[in-house]
Amino acid sequence: MRIINLKKKVKLGLSLCCGKKVPIEQQESQTMSGEGVRLHNQGRHVVMDNGIVQVTLSNPDGIITGIRYNGIDNLLEPLNAEHNRGYWDLVWSGPGVKGTFDVIKGTDFRVIVENEELVELSFMRTWDPSLEGKCVPLNIDKRFVILRGSSGIYSYAIYEHLKDWPDFEIGETRITFKLSKDKFQYMAIADNRQRCMPLPDDRMSGRCQTLAFAEAVLLLDPKNKELAGEVDDKYQYSCMNKDIQVHGWVCNDPPVGFWQITPSDEFRSGGPLKQSLTSHVGPTTLSIFLSSHYAGQDLNPKFRGGEPWKKVFGPVFIYLNSAPIRDDPFFLWEDAKRQMMAEVQSWPYSFPASEDFQKSNQRGNVSGRLLVLDRYVSEDITPANDAYVGLAPPGDVGSWQLECKDYQFWMRADNRGYFSIKNIRSGTYNLYAWVPGYIGDYRCEAVINITSGCFTEMGDLVYEPPRDGPTLWEIGIPDRSAAEFYVPDPDPKYINKLYVNHPDRFRQYGLWSRYTELYPDVDLVYTVGVSDYSKDWFFAQVPRQKDNTHVGTTWQIKFKLNIVDQNGTYKLRVAIASATLAEMQVRINDPNSRRPLFTTGLIGRDNSVARHGIHGIYWLFNINVPGAQVVEGDNTIFLTQPRCTSPFQGLMYDYIRLEDSPSCVCHRAIVLYHQESTAAVEAAVVAARRLVIMPPIGVQLLIQDRHVMMDNGFVQVTLSKPEGIVTGIRYNGLDNLLEIRNEETNRGYWDLVWSEASTGTTGIFDVIKGTEFEVIVENDDQVELSFKRTWDPSQEGKLVPLNIDKRFVMVRGSSGFYSYAIYEHLQEWPAFQLGETRIAFKLRKDKFHYMAMTDNRQRYMPLPDDRLPPRGQPLAYPEAVLLTNPIEPELKGEVDDKYQYSCDNKDNRVHGWICTDPPVGLWQITPSNEFRSGGPVKQNLTSHVGPTTLAMFLSAHYTGEDLVPKFTAGEYWKKVFGPVFMYVNSEYAGNDPLVSLWEDAKLQMMIEVQSWPYSFPASEDFPKSDQRGNISGRLLIQDRYISDDYISANGAYVGLAPPGEVGSWQRECKDYQFWTTTDEDGYFSINDIRTGAYNLNAWVPGFIGDYQYDDVITITSGCEIYMGELVYEPPRDGPTLWEIGIPDRSAAEFYVPDPNPKYINNLFVNHPDRFRQYGLWDRYTELYPVADLVYTVGVSDYSKDWFFAQVTRKKDDNKYQGTTWQIKFRLDDIDQNGTYKLRVAIASATLSELQVRVNNPKANPPLFTSALIGKDNSIARHGIHGLYWLYKVDIPSSQLVQGDNTIFLTQPRSTGPFQGIMYDYIRLEGPPSASSK
Repeated sequence: MRIINLKKKVKLGLSLCCGKKVPIEQQESQTMSGEGVRLHNQGRHVVMDNGIVQVTLSNPDGIITGIRYNGIDNLLEPLNAEHNRGYWDLVWSGPGVKGTFDVIKGTDFRVIVENEELVELSFMRTWDPSLEGKCVPLNIDKRFVILRGSSGIYSYAIYEHLKDWPDFEIGETRITFKLSKDKFQYMAIADNRQRCMPLPDDRMSGRCQTLAFAEAVLLLDPKNKELAGEVDDKYQYSCMNKDIQVHGWVCNDPPVGFWQITPSDEFRSGGPLKQSLTSHVGPTTLSIFLSSHYAGQDLNPKFRGGEPWKKVFGPVFIYLNSAPIRDDPFFLWEDAKRQMMAEVQSWPYSFPASEDFQKSNQRGNVSGRLLVLDRYVSEDITPANDAYVGLAPPGDVGSWQLECKDYQFWMRADNRGYFSIKNIRSGTYNLYAWVPGYIGDYRCEAVINITSGCFTEMGDLVYEPPRDGPTLWEIGIPDRSAAEFYVPDPDPKYINKLYVNHPDRFRQYGLWSRYTELYPDVDLVYTVGVSDYSKDWFFAQVPRQKDNTHVGTTWQIKFKLNIVDQNGTYKLRVAIASATLAEMQVRINDPNSRRPLFTTGLIGRDNSVARHGIHGIYWLFNINVPGAQVVEGDNTIFLTQPRCTSPFQGLMYDYIRLEDSPSCVCHRAIVLYHQESTAAVEAAVVAARRLVIMPPIGVQLLIQDRHVMMDNGFVQVTLSKPEGIVTGIRYNGLDNLLEIRNEETNRGYWDLVWSEASTGTTGIFDVIKGTEFEVIVENDDQVELSFKRTWDPSQEGKLVPLNIDKRFVMVRGSSGFYSYAIYEHLQEWPAFQLGETRIAFKLRKDKFHYMAMTDNRQRYMPLPDDRLPPRGQPLAYPEAVLLTNPIEPELKGEVDDKYQYSCDNKDNRVHGWICTDPPVGLWQITPSNEFRSGGPVKQNLTSHVGPTTLAMFLSAHYTGEDLVPKFTAGEYWKKVFGPVFMYVNSEYAGNDPLVSLWEDAKLQMMIEVQSWPYSFPASEDFPKSDQRGNISGRLLIQDRYISDDYISANGAYVGLAPPGEVGSWQRECKDYQFWTTTDEDGYFSINDIRTGAYNLNAWVPGFIGDYQYDDVITITSGCEIYMGELVYEPPRDGPTLWEIGIPDRSAAEFYVPDPNPKYINNLFVNHPDRFRQYGLWDRYTELYPVADLVYTVGVSDYSKDWFFAQVTRKKDDNKYQGTTWQIKFRLDDIDQNGTYKLRVAIASATLSELQVRVNNPKANPPLFTSALIGKDNSIARHGIHGLYWLYKVDIPSSQLVQGDNTIFLTQPRSTGPFQGIMYDYIRLEGPPSASSK
């Protein structure tokens, strides 16, 4: 919980960031002291003090809350909450847990060493199985060390995952320091990368403009006016591991430096070239140990199958220095570099007390010489000058750059190729290398065992780079970077002055957009022998912007061949320095060939284009070019990058070479050797996803008498005309992905359920068939078709009174198609209600058998025939069947029910089906929830047995008729549903399609989300991004019974919905809603909001009730509204006496029983969503056959003793009876003049009633009754929540007694098994205290 004391805020002054150049002498003389180290334990804090620096840490959390130095009480930001100053953190994921950010707080404090020479403290957090799904399954021991006479503090940590602990992965781990923003305004990370930085306030709305992504802002009105017009982006200050040894900040008054020194890279992931963040606006300084930056999730360590693991991160050194007078920061920087060199020379340190940190005498050493043999360059062996040589865990050639679990040890060879790597931790390694000037990777075949004190001499090692023939031509320098190519000047509107005329000019913002300006109509053409790659080869092959969309690009390499070996094979070597959701297709002399000579498939997640990194993960592709495909004279190689849904997709080339066909026996012998070497490289490529794709030809439209067909070379979609039913999807050799045995009207269609009644959820089912067909857009880049049905009064009572315009869109280079629809009810038309509307696709049941909707909710599914008698036995309702004799015997005895695969709107982004022969996936991707009803936690169907996949827009599922929009006569209404994307993908044989196709679908989903709102829909009813507005702010909580300070609303749901009562958003179903979640500090930003009037709503996990901003907010085109700090005061009258549950609008924390073994779905065995098993309502009667549940406060555990739903009890005569639950509690004192408050939050209710009585179970009337509430049906439909209800019950003190009390909760409605209540949270509050009044 993040707490900020707003009452203690002070006005921030802006310090000067420059000073006179005065020589600095004896930097440390001002503070150096010979005092011994002292430790002060103050209870909630401990203080380490060596007379130079005083460091305060929270106890037992182990958060650095204060650093006192050189007369400054605290170098860290005192306005931040204590846990947001200096801390270790990580991001982790596990089964059912996505990307959780965790500030690591210890639970056990120990003093490891305490004497005058040093103090070492441990703050440990130990994991146990009760924390599964809540906390990363690691034991984490954070250590902090201070030495006598040292101007700073060391920190390291030991992470341990024990055998058989749960699976998980780490996305990032680091140390973060948030410095005092009124002191530290000058940042330095290299001799030529240091500057006066903006203040964090300069990045807030009003002072800046957010650019293409949140991290990049344009400074419009910074406090330091000299910075106006500059761009600030933390990724502009990234650095390679090999160069991140010291960085930090300088305070000018008094002159003090704060530096993060990393003396070794052994504990960092990804090798010497892996890039990471350093310092950035905050002022923030980081020590990054693991991250996926510039690499993607390949650099996220994944632990599976009970794998044990232990690793020591650090120590790193936080160094402080000062000068006797105001000084130019350059001199503090020079001293910091000297200290860095001293720390490097001291590695490995001798002082860490942990046995897991090996000292120098426990380590070993390796030396040798690396030579290069390339007979097409020289017959002699040449020294591998400046080669990178390293030891990393055993793996494939080049695997070191993706290695992220263990240790690596690297150095550079000298100009004769000699290398010596010292102080290697004991263990088993391969020796790897790569040599600037040569392509490929070297690996010594022998595994090297390092033992304590060993000196291993490797002798002369010879690397033979990939080579089949002599070089015909080459482009670039093989150095794993695109820096040698043409990097343009930035747009003058988006500049960072640090990088003007700078060697790292590629770090300027927005360079990707310069490609379109340089090549507005035709792509890059490079002529061998004429062009200069430093001027004529753009640094990144990115998409071209075209009318607010993006198109793939095709670069040409033109070259001459005087002689052609028609029977030979030429070799094209393409080394790629970085790839981001990209693909490289190679064609020779025919740019229109339907299948390229070579394709990489979809590769890379580096994001280096957006993050100003000139390299990422290295790829090497070796392409055979048959002699028959080249000609004597002029030839052209076409390099196409077709993926184009984002401006940041693309490739950075490292080096390209065309090799001649071998011409002699000697050369052919070398070829045989290199075929083996090449095969190893190719094996690494095959391990990456390689999708079978078609070239991005222009979109073609074929109009026939009864059908129309859209074709873009990837996919062919046929629709009936004028109905607009999708009758066929042809892809990857399959004539039709849809069920060909179904009628054409029952394959792919929009439908709805409507009625003229004013209540209920049932009605007339209508497959929407158009009566008018129109081509809206038709060109090479896009086809958009309209299938419209217009209503008139003659159809009253027969058709829903709506004009419905269904649109289908296909764009160039896209592996799928889009659909959206505009529904319109004119003012003079009759009343009606709309129970449901959706898109449904019925897939081929002989092909699609595997369904996936989340990482942990995917499985082989029954066939539709399995649900019919005698193969299936219907259960309590038609949707649920017991598989008694399924076609696949392993499914026998399982239950199938489509509601077991429901999902919250916020999580319902991609789902679909996989065919394994051929490997093909069909996915329904919903890039936005703006057009869905009921807010982010409204549940909807996804995919289910059929095989069927759905895009749900409106439904009453899990809510009842409250979510059925009702339109009165004379009410005008129009709404756009969609667009949604139907994505198809495929896989080369050799990979597991169940893994790779799902992973690729998730990637495509993220691309679609980032592309929202789409720029291509032709309808004026769908506003584009520049027609929408944006809003941002911060949400805080004030609950004085928890804290006198304001609390950051961490993880709050904040949304804009049509104006209404507080909490009305969850029943809103006619218009649009826009939701986000806040960060840990409560900040939120909602972008691309449709124009209109809205209320701002919020609810905060951990607190009851709903927040609503008082005023109506009007969104206009292009607006940027900053709401400032909003304060939510949750319902509260007095202090908490006791509570049951967690206020999160769900009953998932309560006891969910195992299902009856006769009615099981194996997917949900030992699953986080165990509540999705069938028949759990019946388990209540088995657990409580006679007497109902009794919960004793202070004794009972709600996760074991509170049944997840208060359902009816089944009696022997198969009738049902209501139930009364008891909450027993003690009160030592009673305030006879006060009123107690019982707060009851309900997560779901179905035709039920809550009656509350106190100490008299027969009181009539009850103290409180909700009356009949709820039609969610969540009990039957395996949903752990539905609509949220919050009740407050006043309990007069006269009804309570000193000592034992009982609250009786009765649910009397009992005509069926599915009636009942799911509680969210219950709290008893005492009367208000005098201080609160």
